[in-house]
Amino acid sequence: MLRPRRGMGLLIMMLTAAVIGCASTDTSRGLAPGDLAALAGTWNGTITPPSGGGGIANTEGTLTLSPNGDYVARLGAFVTQGQAEIKDGALMLTSTSTSGGLTTSQRTSTATLSERPDGMLVLSGFGHSDSGPFNFEVTRKK
Repeated sequence: MLRPRRGMGLLIMMLTAAVIGCASTDTSRGLAPGDLAALAGTWNGTITPPSGGGGIANTEGTLTLSPNGDYVARLGAFVTQGQAEIKDGALMLTSTSTSGGLTTSQRTSTATLSERPDGMLVLSGFGHSDSGPFNFEVTRKK
């Protein structure tokens, strides 16, 4: 009769580890059109520009989003401006201009919102331009 107890103890330990592991992951949050103003502010994190970005990769940058959806993304001397909207539960960013030596055509990226257990909000995004793919992960306190 000792074996079932060992098995039960092992099962309880595994379930406990799984619950703790799940509790420490980010929680995805869908976005509704009215949520755009709540996302306004400055987000900081890692931005990887399109391929051929002059050697800039995985660099600290900022995304500043206004309540009406205008945005500015800064990565060193590289600056892109555009318009954001919420579509299909995600944040869609469409550039309208760039400066700083990196030439790319108009590009669109998609970002999803999640929340860390510590309350930090996370926007994780990806996109593609004629210069190649790019991505970013920026955070902001709730």
